Amino acid sequence: MHTNIQLLDWKLEKYYQEKKIPIWVFDQNYDISYTNFTTSAILNLMESMRQMAKNFTLAHSIEGYYLNLDNPYEMYFLLSNDISKRQDNVVIIGPIMTIKPNASIWDSLSFSGNLFAEQKRVIAHALPVLSKEDFLYELANFFKNIIDEQAPNFLSPYSGTKKAAPVKEQKMSSMTQQMDDVFDDITDLDELLRLEDLFKFYIINGNSYKLYSLFHDTDAMNILFPNKASLKDCGLRAVELLTVAKIASRESGNDKKESHLRFAKYTEQLKGVKSYEKIAAILEKASIEFAHNSHDINLYTREEYSPMTNKCIKRIIEKLPDKISLEDLAAELHISAKYLSALFNKETGSSITDFMQDIRVNEAKHLLTDTELSYLEISTLLNFSSQSYFNCIFKKKTNLTPKEFREQSLQSGFSAGL
Repeated sequence: MHTNIQLLDWKLEKYYQEKKIPIWVFDQNYDISYTNFTTSAILNLMESMRQMAKNFTLAHSIEGYYLNLDNPYEMYFLLSNDISKRQDNVVIIGPIMTIKPNASIWDSLSFSGNLFAEQKRVIAHALPVLSKEDFLYELANFFKNIIDEQAPNFLSPYSGTKKAAPVKEQKMSSMTQQMDDVFDDITDLDELLRLEDLFKFYIINGNSYKLYSLFHDTDAMNILFPNKASLKDCGLRAVELLTVAKIASRESGNDKKESHLRFAKYTEQLKGVKSYEKIAAILEKASIEFAHNSHDINLYTREEYSPMTNKCIKRIIEKLPDKISLEDLAAELHISAKYLSALFNKETGSSITDFMQDIRVNEAKHLLTDTELSYLEISTLLNFSSQSYFNCIFKKKTNLTPKEFREQSLQSGFSAGL
């Protein structure tokens, strides 16, 4: 058992060296039994983490884990884990900063305490700065690679389900068997097209964790790679999906040359690969790299806008399709909501609410034209409160319902092909 603890310590230390994400392990007496985070401010942080461990044990003993996303400047993750097989430990991953701390946010941090100026400086340089998506992605990797467990349920995997094939009777004619095989192929094709649409959507919107979930869902990967026994088929599918990723990256406003060089780098890595697992790992890494570099920021920011307005636009796009209020935006940018609203309206000629709706409607246009996702699926992906609200906003912005827009787009595409 002692060897297992030593192995865990080694894994945690290696994890910190690679990720710079601090890990804290507290025993049942709330004494710290391990941490890989060593700075001159560790004593202040340790007391804060100990209090979190106590609160977690009292309030979350049934659930067994807690993810803090409430503070706009700080995130952390707590879990109970039977590390030693003798006692239940509380493990804290974090804190993680969402932005580099400045003079105005220290009081809002759970670990601010009585930090001295030098301690603040050290912590500001020592703690990693990650987005919510990237933090969820790192948590999933932590569970998989460090403690060899499945990520918690709220880090939900791909939610699509493959439609069940019809039950076949033992005796049936050859023609009936052929018809059932055709039906199965069509069912798989529908789900394949749906998954490819989601794959493209996640890259365009920079959803790295959703891509991770997709790649770690067995049913989804069985559909994306229907013939895992053939390395040739798997390689061809990987190149096809890399092509989709490259196109999605370019559509999101990324540099064409950069997108092509990334595509060439990973297609080269696929050469000579000897297993499906390695092919899938290369594709996953490439896809998440494309996603990290996919933003619509260049399409909406302007040189004539002030730096504050462009920062506001960047924040909105980085968080889409999640909703963000004017007050939250103002807090992240450290200015008053009233001033931000007036400045944004003056420079863009649009309110922040209208701007966010415009971006989501523009994305809906792409999905209606380029995918076969249902209207409900599109409204859900873009975080509209309901399909009827999505229909209302879409018609307000385009004078067409989503159905009318899709039909016109299909007709235009058909006419162009004649």
